[in-house]
Amino acid sequence: MKQAWGIIGLGWLGQKLSEHLSQKGIENWGTRSRDFDWGCDDFPTKPCDVLFLNTPPLVRINPEDFIAKIPTGGYRRIIFISSISVYGNQGGSITEQTAAMPTTDSARWLVAVEKLLMEKFTGSLTVIRPGGLVGGDRHPAKSLSHSQRPCAGNSAVNLIHRDDLVQIIWAAAQTESALPVINAVTPFHPAKKEYYGEWTAARGLAPILFTDVQESSKIISSDVLPKIYSSWLRPRLD
Repeated sequence: MKQAWGIIGLGWLGQKLSEHLSQKGIENWGTRSRDFDWGCDDFPTKPCDVLFLNTPPLVRINPEDFIAKIPTGGYRRIIFISSISVYGNQGGSITEQTAAMPTTDSARWLVAVEKLLMEKFTGSLTVIRPGGLVGGDRHPAKSLSHSQRPCAGNSAVNLIHRDDLVQIIWAAAQTESALPVINAVTPFHPAKKEYYGEWTAARGLAPILFTDVQESSKIISSDVLPKIYSSWLRPRLD
């Protein structure tokens, strides 16, 4: 299947996706924040049949204005990167069937954008909700070690490595029909105290300040992902 991808957001994730596509011989183009501003620049007019939207929550931009900027024509698939933060503080087992209950401005913005995208691009949109992102120099344990912010040690991790997320994005684009929502979280959920503690100790970083305060611990899983992606590259987030 001949493809051309447009990547809106050639950052930490988008650049890796671009490299993956190039290795497969897939034509792709992309934008960076320095050359495309959602608030004031026109949307790129370069053609593509797969449009990848990867931007942090732009709470300064009304969701309706954000959606209105995206042209309607010609896409076989649109993939929007959201976040598991849309599930809010719910505990227990969370799947794609679980209702979104956002509790922050950024999560509420994501939920509004998801809904508007679904309405505008019915049948061609896939929303991917990744867990916490790791890879390269990026890891929540590293940030917690440096900042010494307290962390609920008994709650479970819900993370995904960038290498796996890139593969999932690719797999989602190859499906015959769009999968509306995919929770992208590695099926590895040790307690933060265990996993983060081992991760920082192995790298000689300052211990994280763990608390024993009980919070609503949740496990993010997917009813959809096993159908398109089962061979994890980083099953233990190493």
